[in-house]
Amino acid sequence: MLSTRSLIALLLPFCISVQAFGAIHLEVIVNGVEGEIKDNIISYLSIEQQKTHPNLNEARILRLHHKAIGEIKKALQPFGYYEPHINSDLAHDKDEWTVTYNIDVGRPVLVSAVDIQITGEGAHDSAFQQLVDHFPLRKGDVLMHARYERGRDAFPQMTSERGYFDSHLLKHEIIVRPETYSASITIHIETGQRYSFGKFTFKQQTLNEKLLRRYMIISPGDPYSTDKLLEFQNTLTDSGYFSQVDVRGNRDAIQDHEIPIIVTLEPRYKYLYSFGIGYGTDTGPRGTLGWENRRVNKSGHRIETELQASEITNSITARYKIPIRDPRTDYVALTTEWVQNDPRTSSSETLLLGIGRTTSPHPNWLETVYFNYQSEDFIIGDDEGHTTLFLPGITWSRIKADDRILTTHGSRLWLDFKTGFGHETNLVQARANGKIVRSAGENARILLRGDIAATDTTDFDELPASLRFFTGGDHSVRGYAYESLGPTDSNGVVIGGKDLLVGSIELEHKIAGNWSGALFYDIGNAVNDFSEDLKRGAGLGVRWKTIIGPIRLDYAWALSYPGDPWRIHLTIGPDL
Repeated sequence: MLSTRSLIALLLPFCISVQAFGAIHLEVIVNGVEGEIKDNIISYLSIEQQKTHPNLNEARILRLHHKAIGEIKKALQPFGYYEPHINSDLAHDKDEWTVTYNIDVGRPVLVSAVDIQITGEGAHDSAFQQLVDHFPLRKGDVLMHARYERGRDAFPQMTSERGYFDSHLLKHEIIVRPETYSASITIHIETGQRYSFGKFTFKQQTLNEKLLRRYMIISPGDPYSTDKLLEFQNTLTDSGYFSQVDVRGNRDAIQDHEIPIIVTLEPRYKYLYSFGIGYGTDTGPRGTLGWENRRVNKSGHRIETELQASEITNSITARYKIPIRDPRTDYVALTTEWVQNDPRTSSSETLLLGIGRTTSPHPNWLETVYFNYQSEDFIIGDDEGHTTLFLPGITWSRIKADDRILTTHGSRLWLDFKTGFGHETNLVQARANGKIVRSAGENARILLRGDIAATDTTDFDELPASLRFFTGGDHSVRGYAYESLGPTDSNGVVIGGKDLLVGSIELEHKIAGNWSGALFYDIGNAVNDFSEDLKRGAGLGVRWKTIIGPIRLDYAWALSYPGDPWRIHLTIGPDL
């Protein structure tokens, strides 16, 4: 005899097949609306949500169909339609059921009045007035409930962000009059008194508190603002001293409407080591080693050192930085630098000792006033010399970009003016260079680049190689070898010029994915007189976007040479 378990096992497939054979299929069709309105109706319709219910039967379908008209009307109300016309049809052929709803949304309800009243200290706060002025519903607009809720909820959010912690909504409602297709909106809010910042307490053992307080962009007694707290937190994070920064108000210790602020700081590792490798057709393979002591002492002093090596340039730089005044942008730097430069056109070895002070006189601008001592041995053509100069000067720089690595809209500007005096020669020199990146439609960019400089010197022959100008190369006039352009001596050897003029225009267009193509035209030269001929280069290239910046491969023709010889240029790095 078969056991009970065996009998169930034999009958189970048969039962399943019978149930599947008698299953009901239901299709729900909604006509007359599209987009967000249709999606909302579908989400409201019980008959749509339960059409695959395992116990779906005729009685359930009829019951759900009976509810559908009311559900559709409710789903239309958030969009301002309170008097729709709905025709429905329910049909079936055996187990195949179809239900259709034809909807005419009808005439929308319009906003007839908007009454927003703010009392308390917030009545005089411009931030609340902006919310009133930009409320998402106006008189004559179709009543959209989502817009109303967004506008209404902005007021409590603003009170929290700006320190009106005793505020409350006195009244908030929509009164709909379907018979006149009109609705009135009322929002009354009492803000109460605005709280202010209280005492700031720093929990850390890393830096002198006197230095930390110079980072403060807010003071005790200032009106409370979460935006200001967040900006202060970001300022401390950007200082580079801390791995974790937490700035928050202590609501439990409020006195006289003042909120104490607790700043908790965790230090970053004291020492930073860096290593980088790269390649450029100007420099060949190159490498960088860096070491930084982020906190020499509790006054926030830093030491930065960097070793760079390539086929044409080797350098060692050490810089000691002392924060002053506003430590976000103001510091004094003591610099020692040794550079050995050996391009094909010249050879030099330079020792520089300098002191400079950097400040930010205007947003996005950095200004550095410096005084350098420079000793340089150089060989240019057949000339060999040694020059010692004292170089006071000033530099201004600004970078604004949506993304420094992969820029679609941004610019960089650098200006430098220096004088030099020494036993061998004296000079005055000014230089400006910049770059502009602008989008040209969704998949294209235009890049403009320029570089101009002028020098007045008492003895050009004693001007060291580092203060002369040469052009040609990856970042100058493409199509020509690195620093191969400029005035020449009697033997045709490039000896550099006292002036410089370079310009470039480039159009880049996306090909696919992270790949783009480019067309460019460069013009420029190092000269002793701006009336001298400029060299021209043009070509095409490909770009591959990476996390370290675009990799650029260019094929360029030297248009100013007979036969238009070509040259390959490869560069890697950020746009700005």
